[in-house]
Amino acid sequence: MLDTLSSILVETGAQALGFFDSRAARQVTAKAPLDLVSDADREVEATIRRLLARHFPGDGILGEELGGSATGRFWAVDPIDGTANFLSGLPFWAISLGLMDHGEPLAGGIFAPALGLMAVGEARGVLRETGLGPGSRATDPPCIGLGRNPRWPAADRHAVEAAVEAAGYAPRLFGSCALSLMLVATGRLKGYIEPRVGGLWDCAGGLALCRAAGLSIAFDVHPDGTVDVLAGEVFAITDAAGWPGEHLKKS
Repeated sequence: MLDTLSSILVETGAQALGFFDSRAARQVTAKAPLDLVSDADREVEATIRRLLARHFPGDGILGEELGGSATGRFWAVDPIDGTANFLSGLPFWAISLGLMDHGEPLAGGIFAPALGLMAVGEARGVLRETGLGPGSRATDPPCIGLGRNPRWPAADRHAVEAAVEAAGYAPRLFGSCALSLMLVATGRLKGYIEPRVGGLWDCAGGLALCRAAGLSIAFDVHPDGTVDVLAGEVFAITDAAGWPGEHLKKS
């Protein structure tokens, strides 16, 4: 499976990077205020769907742009997580694939083509990473990643940021949940915190990678499809900030 995931990510990463290098030609619309989508998102997702259907014909697919069902065993797909970064010419965006089975992340793959970073893994404890030398892995990363979205009230986010700093860590916001979770799984961020991320497509792959790395995770899917996400060594920090509630337990 990991070889197949790697090959899918390499193929779609080359396609996405071609779109990234021709941003002036992109056709951009807004799904909602500050929520942009381009023709690149749709084209890359179409390619991912075709390849997943070829290699995993029995699995469902839930994509950010082209929809699907989040039931049973399915792949959660984000063709470009960090579209605003992508459209700004910033390299902090990623392709994310996550295999869910009855609510649990089993496997995942995330590729940041503009950075040359990739990780694939299975939740049973197999993780492969490329593009980062072993010597760059920190023994105790001083940074914690945070998400930001309009569903997270600013006052609550500020309380979490203050708790992160009070614990002696530096908050970092990359504008991509998938990229941030990959950096947690590969030992570059101490952890990641974001309530109400847009959907499983943003986080399923990264949660599987964190499990593959032996890290604690917690997530809760709300009725509207948004997801509360915690990964890594952040649970004492969120408890100190008064978030999340008792409904979100780590595993």
